[in-house]
Amino acid sequence: MIEAIRASISFLTTIPLGGNIEELRKNLWLFPYTAVLISLVVSIPYLIKDFMDVRFLAVVLYLAVEGINHVDGLADFGDALFAPEGKKRDAIKDLNTGTGGVAVVVIYFVMLYSLLSQSGLWEILLSQVLAKYSMLLLMFTSRPSWEGMASYFMEKISFRDVLFGALPVVLVCYKIGAKSAVAVAFALVAVVFLKKYSEKHFGGINGDVIGSANCLAFVASLAVLQICQF
Repeated sequence: MIEAIRASISFLTTIPLGGNIEELRKNLWLFPYTAVLISLVVSIPYLIKDFMDVRFLAVVLYLAVEGINHVDGLADFGDALFAPEGKKRDAIKDLNTGTGGVAVVVIYFVMLYSLLSQSGLWEILLSQVLAKYSMLLLMFTSRPSWEGMASYFMEKISFRDVLFGALPVVLVCYKIGAKSAVAVAFALVAVVFLKKYSEKHFGGINGDVIGSANCLAFVASLAVLQICQF
């Protein structure tokens, strides 16, 4: 299990702990738990925001701990989203980032810039846990579009991962209260949208779509938790 934990941290963050990727494949439920570590780093600006403008720092810390793999996936999905019918599959497989991808990523970072420094530890924690849990749900409920990293992990995912991975979601929702239900709903909407869109246009999901689920669930949850003040 230690090897799986180390591999989960190494895979989902920029922290090079090594680990055994085969053990991680058997324990994908660790994804939402790794989100707790990411949240603690990203929440640092919340502790000092009364003393300085920390909006830029919040985004920098987010990228520093999580890296750009998921954002790169969002960019590729953005290219496919704006590509003409019949060319969407080619667009998401293209290694070059186009205008659609740039536009989506810019919007994403503008939202993060605005939301992260306004969010407290528990809001960031729930949004990160939902982001990683959304990746699990998408892998569990979809089929791979082609051979690659997504299909490699999806071979081993099971209901056990979905069940065990839900525990941190439930615990943080209990702490936050009623408005957490709205965040969960928006994260699920992101999963359903990506699943339906990807199966229609790509024949299934790939690593870029899974990375997009992480980004969309994260920013959508942060947004609704700021809007809902009950």
